[in-house]
Amino acid sequence: MKHTTIIRERPKRSGKHSTPDGAICGNGDIGVILGEHKNGMTCHISKADFWLAGEDGQSDGGIKPVGMLNFDIPHRLYENYYVEQRMDEGEIFCRFSDGKDYAEFLIFVSHKTRCVWIKSEFSENIPFKLPKFIPADIKGESLKKDGDDGVLFYKMKFSGDNLVFDTEMNVAVRNIDSDRGNICVILLDSSFDKKSDSSRIKEYNGETYDRERNDNRVRWKKFYEKSSFTSSDEFLEMNWYASQYLLAVCALNTDFPPGLYGNFITVNRVNWKGDYHLNYNYQGSFYGACSSNHTELTDCYSAPIFDMRERGRQFAEKFLNQHGVFYPVGIGPKGMLTEKSDDVWEKMFLGQRSNAIHSTDIMIMRWYATYDKEYAEKIYPFFLDVAAFWEGYLVNRDGIYNVVCDAVHEIPYYKDDFDPKEYDEEIHEENNLLSLGLLRMFFKCLIDISRELDRDSGRREKWQDIVDNLHEFPTFEKNGKEVFRYTSKGTDWNDSNGLCIQHIYPCGQIGLSSDSKALEISRNTFFTNDRWDDGNAGCSIFPCSARIGLGPKLIIKRMKQNFDKFQLPNMLFLHGGGCLENSSIACTTLNEMVLQSYEGIIRFFPVWDRDIDCSFRDLRADGAFLVSASIKDGKIDGIKILSEKGRKIRIENPFEKAEVSADGSTFVTDERVIETETGIGSVIYIKEK
Repeated sequence: MKHTTIIRERPKRSGKHSTPDGAICGNGDIGVILGEHKNGMTCHISKADFWLAGEDGQSDGGIKPVGMLNFDIPHRLYENYYVEQRMDEGEIFCRFSDGKDYAEFLIFVSHKTRCVWIKSEFSENIPFKLPKFIPADIKGESLKKDGDDGVLFYKMKFSGDNLVFDTEMNVAVRNIDSDRGNICVILLDSSFDKKSDSSRIKEYNGETYDRERNDNRVRWKKFYEKSSFTSSDEFLEMNWYASQYLLAVCALNTDFPPGLYGNFITVNRVNWKGDYHLNYNYQGSFYGACSSNHTELTDCYSAPIFDMRERGRQFAEKFLNQHGVFYPVGIGPKGMLTEKSDDVWEKMFLGQRSNAIHSTDIMIMRWYATYDKEYAEKIYPFFLDVAAFWEGYLVNRDGIYNVVCDAVHEIPYYKDDFDPKEYDEEIHEENNLLSLGLLRMFFKCLIDISRELDRDSGRREKWQDIVDNLHEFPTFEKNGKEVFRYTSKGTDWNDSNGLCIQHIYPCGQIGLSSDSKALEISRNTFFTNDRWDDGNAGCSIFPCSARIGLGPKLIIKRMKQNFDKFQLPNMLFLHGGGCLENSSIACTTLNEMVLQSYEGIIRFFPVWDRDIDCSFRDLRADGAFLVSASIKDGKIDGIKILSEKGRKIRIENPFEKAEVSADGSTFVTDERVIETETGIGSVIYIKEK
């Protein structure tokens, strides 16, 4: 249990606020979050597909909690709060003790049976009271029924002509006697699950519990075997694993991916309905998944984006007279809007035109990380829709493509007293940094995929023309230094967010291979903006600092300061924006510090503090390479690269002279960039000569 978070603070936010602070476990679909009630501990239960699919108004619709179980615990025990969030095993362990008496709980969520298992044990002097399941107080139908063998059945349902889709949740609760204490099992089946027969809970017993717990541990062990990160700095290592854990507990339902608050739902009305905010929040949660070699966690990512295509086409034609797709800021699952407006359509878009193209960035990361043609076939039709929109929307002036009427920040059309005259400059902004970065990233990738799939060769000339002749990133002078300007026309600067660096990360348009001038402007911009403690965009700011080669000691120092300020006991973050997205800060940034590959060249420990020992195994590099290496006492060693697709590889030589071994041959080189062909399954070893 190396990667275990010890929590000694009783939950203050769970059950009261959108972002909970109690310990978390889950199976990628069902989530359990600890809270408390007046007499002890509460287990809040949520499920990724329990949505009220109402579109009108901020107060209706969104992801909802399923319910909770309350456990009565004597105050003299409960005040000695001790909880372990066991990330290696996917469990929560609780022990409340006054030194004489105790109450213990072991909680996990099984993957095979969609069950929450809670085993409780009390010392002899402590009376045990069976926990009571309390369904969430929701807008919808609710039915309770007593079954055989002490099983309680609950049915909760959202239905009606005013909903985009109906949702039904069946919950079965059973208490199983054990030698000491109790095993409570809660089975959840939704109308979207393939098998829906909650009566099977009658068959479960203590042996089922033991088997399910073992299976759960095996599953988490296999999950972590896909990659690893170890460091002599325990803070860095713990947070790298927390990044993996918090995404894994909520990102395995392929039709209902995690929104702003994952499946950590403990209140009836979460902020922004817990939706998929496409102007960065939704994407940010997945920023580190591919580089950490957990591409399976992105399997769910595209579902709500693809489900919005038909409405996106309608919006493009109706509102902008364009082909392709035009997406709003907030969407839900299965084609649902989370802010529908029939009177002022810009309430859905907030002056921004980039949400559909922004939603491609995780798909682009996965493509370059895997070169999986089956995945390319899946995303290519949507990419063509995005391309069609921008081919028509861009304005060509004297051979330069310009992005017009595209706000860099959200314009508050939702305000009751909104006056368009007050926001005239923002409404007519041109060439904002983010959209320019997204366009370059997207069309470069589209050309690459088109070639790999041998499709649409006749359209590549247009796409390449956009890449070659898109408006340059605007700059201006601020505080005596040249920095990036937020737009070429409109907003020049804003001290309250990180939008001036997102063309660098996640868009990947500037990095260590860029010319010195671009890097100088990037660093000037970063330090002038000075958003290390940003309450919104940390998932971009920190990896950006590594991309442009800032000092590693500074990056780690400021990361620790940020986490100390914003991180909750359960490793989530309490920021000004959403919740889940900033859980990616640690793994995304650390991966960039120890391994970079986005510019077609692999770099080992390019931005790393050589005073910290570190090793990583099977991080994923662009080109479909799995990479391992270590650094100890400032010396790089143990470099191993597995080629999955047999592509040519370029490596920045980490040594003055390197010995390279691959496929039975060895050569020595002092070239700064090592280039070699690989075969499928080839393994390359590099060491200092």
